[in-house]
Amino acid sequence: MAEKGTLDRIDTLLLGLLQADGRRPYAELGSAVGISGPAAHERVKKLEARGVITGYGARVSAEALGLGVLAFTWVTQAPGTVSTDLTGDFDALAEIEECHHITGEADYLLKIRARDTRDLERVVKAIQATRHVFSTETDVVFSTAFEGRPILPPVRP
Repeated sequence: MAEKGTLDRIDTLLLGLLQADGRRPYAELGSAVGISGPAAHERVKKLEARGVITGYGARVSAEALGLGVLAFTWVTQAPGTVSTDLTGDFDALAEIEECHHITGEADYLLKIRARDTRDLERVVKAIQATRHVFSTETDVVFSTAFEGRPILPPVRP
């Protein structure tokens, strides 16, 4: 395993394989990258201990669950309240899939999944009613070319 902050070729390959299939057996992982199953297990455990791998989960189709509308809402806080953290308020709304504190004109960018536009309206109104929210702007997604791409380390020259 490479030093902290960098990953060697095998670690990088393991990350790619695990992001494609987090349930892949260690023997298969090892075989795919040219090491033994126990060596692959040890490397994965070290990646977990370093915080490179933060968890495992199933990919779920929002549309299959009846959540056919995807939108992004830009939230601007009221003047004088920008030091107030609103993430707890947004976390209380299950329809908000992601919450990002950002720089620029807005203070937060929220990724929202809703059943339909009426449901989206309900969620946006709940966001607007949140303490310290000054304004919102919502963009509805027509289609998604890709999302949830594997995260791989930058290539070092």
